Amino acid sequence: MDEYQWFLEGRPVVQGVAEVWAQWEFSTGHEFECLTIRFRSILDPDYLAEKLALGIQAAALKGWQDDDFHDLYDWLREGANDCVGSSMVRGTHRTGFLIFKVTCAAVSHTEVITEVRTTLTDTALDGTPLSADGRA
Repeated sequence: MDEYQWFLEGRPVVQGVAEVWAQWEFSTGHEFECLTIRFRSILDPDYLAEKLALGIQAAALKGWQDDDFHDLYDWLREGANDCVGSSMVRGTHRTGFLIFKVTCAAVSHTEVITEVRTTLTDTALDGTPLSADGRA
């Protein structure tokens, strides 16, 4: 098997959440490729940022450090806030050895689909190599 995926679909139990799922992708040699988490929910930037950051933290990906949570939360919250009054927001962010790509798309005035794709990296966003502690 060269590549494979694990797909986990949650049953939303919170009012305002219509869909939630996570997908882990692996490449040859069972190497982690990426983690994608997707929510379809009401537009609540605080809720979305917290749940997405907690989901990524719970995945315990190589390179994740507990201090990364607040930086990721703040960035996700800012992105979700930018989705207010906009049809779509996209962004890329790096914390340590992880790169996050977010898309927040408005489905209606009150509902959005938010997806975060997390991958490992050894370079900063500008392409410079990272040090052993994940700094540019």
